[in-house]
Amino acid sequence: MRRRHLLTLPALHLMPALAAAPPSHRFLHVGTYAPQGLGLYSFAIGADGALRPLGVTPNAGNPSWLASAGQRIYAAEEGAHHIAVYTQDTTGGLSLLHREPSGGSSPCHLSLSAGHAWVAHYGDARFAALPLQADGRLGAAKSWPSCAGPDCRSGPQRAAKAPPGSQANSGHEAPHAHMIQVSPDARWLVGTDLGRDRVLVWPLAPGAPTVAARELVLSPGSGPRHFAFHPADPRIVYVLQEESSTLSTVELTADGPRLLDEISVLPGGFAGTNYASDLIVAPGGQHLYAFNRLHDSLAVISLAEARSPTLLDHHWVHGSYPRSACLAGSHMYVCNQRSDQLSHFDVSRPEAPRFMPRQTPVPSPAGACAL
Repeated sequence: MRRRHLLTLPALHLMPALAAAPPSHRFLHVGTYAPQGLGLYSFAIGADGALRPLGVTPNAGNPSWLASAGQRIYAAEEGAHHIAVYTQDTTGGLSLLHREPSGGSSPCHLSLSAGHAWVAHYGDARFAALPLQADGRLGAAKSWPSCAGPDCRSGPQRAAKAPPGSQANSGHEAPHAHMIQVSPDARWLVGTDLGRDRVLVWPLAPGAPTVAARELVLSPGSGPRHFAFHPADPRIVYVLQEESSTLSTVELTADGPRLLDEISVLPGGFAGTNYASDLIVAPGGQHLYAFNRLHDSLAVISLAEARSPTLLDHHWVHGSYPRSACLAGSHMYVCNQRSDQLSHFDVSRPEAPRFMPRQTPVPSPAGACAL
């Protein structure tokens, strides 16, 4: 298992600030890596955020990323190259509804929007669109490469903006798609290629894009991994870079994506190796949470200046190698892959996430989703 461990863009419209109350989540499902993990681990969420185990749904295909729609869970099987669809019953139990080839090799991320499941494949650097059927099943994938032809060169093995002494170098031997998502205003499709240090933007179309992406090359060797849109302005995209442990602020303009800013998500003076992993918008939409593997921290970033985010502080995740995290109302669960557990945080004050303290054992947790 590896260590991770525009055509001319028309004017975009601002979206209103988020104001709706967060949904009520009753259950948490966690995807895991084999052989330690046996599949999807399900929990009931108590009023205080405590987790009560409900059981394990077997899946040996490394269901490493989960997404939900209605009462269904969609799992990217990184080792089996399929998307598995599960239906959740009233008790939180899961039953397999459908499995569909994902359209590439090693699907590591999926998102659900605009009538499709969108999938990024790390193994062969392909993106894919799978139509969502009325019954929750998926139609056949239409996939396309991150790049094609002799010029698909990967970035350098060492990140130009990495901390002193960093040995972070995974993913730059070839192109590697790592995330794909539709913009909040449903006008653009955005993806990352970690191996080529690029952000790709297509006009949203039904299914696979019909035109070439407009590409933004980020700092050499940085390894763009996950990204998040500003909750009130879909023109602004924040991109977390795995090897450099930096956060790039990107604007979607009439001439294509443009770099505005790049800051470190590590403490000042940090030296050595770190692999940044997940990036999520905190409750209230005024902060970002970025996760650091090896430094094993949660970085809190202020969005008071949307075009120039500010790193506020760091919190130990109380585990090893935080690969991802899941929000459920005012609770957050961090998947600590190497220490085989979830750490629980209270995020009722988004600027100051607080360890409960509470941990839940899960073998090799990779991704989680709350319903």
